[in-house]
Amino acid sequence: MSVLIEIFLLFAKISAVSFGGGYVAFSIIEQANRTYNWMPEIELSNVLSLAGMSPGPVAINGAVGVGYKVAGIPGIFAAFLGIALPCAIIVILVATFFFKIYKYPAVKNVLYVLNAVITGVILYAGVSFALTSGILFSGVFKQSGDLIASGWNIIVSQIHLFELKSILLSGVTIFLLIKTKVHPIMIIAGSGIIGVLIF
Repeated sequence: MSVLIEIFLLFAKISAVSFGGGYVAFSIIEQANRTYNWMPEIELSNVLSLAGMSPGPVAINGAVGVGYKVAGIPGIFAAFLGIALPCAIIVILVATFFFKIYKYPAVKNVLYVLNAVITGVILYAGVSFALTSGILFSGVFKQSGDLIASGWNIIVSQIHLFELKSILLSGVTIFLLIKTKVHPIMIIAGSGIIGVLIF
């Protein structure tokens, strides 16, 4: 029962403070996993990767995935309630008052700062994923995952720098998202096929 309470409280906290969307929550989930030692970090990285590519809100997908991995079906319900309840309450309150106060310069200034901070947190989550999944600096930092066995790992002076296939795929993905109208769903679907072929 105590682990279900931990899961509920963790995701309730995440729901209450994760301004900027589900990817902001991922860094908090990773820190909590280190605290509670629920699963190896590479497993968490896999769960969150699946959450990111699954349909629906990424924060809820991540919560459900972690809840199931930690405590099975009861964990799903604890995580879902934790992530959904505070969010619903906050959205109702914000929707009630936000448009009445949005015109004030102080409110706009707070939003400008939040945009910058959220960008930083999302970048942190991306770099943390790269570290735990063996794309960057595998084995150099404490949270790093294992080397990608079938990857093109670039190692200099016995220090793993990066895995080249993954870096190239990341670059191609960013290019496609910025320069073309290819839908992200098509990129995700295509990546599965590419993964089978090149890894």
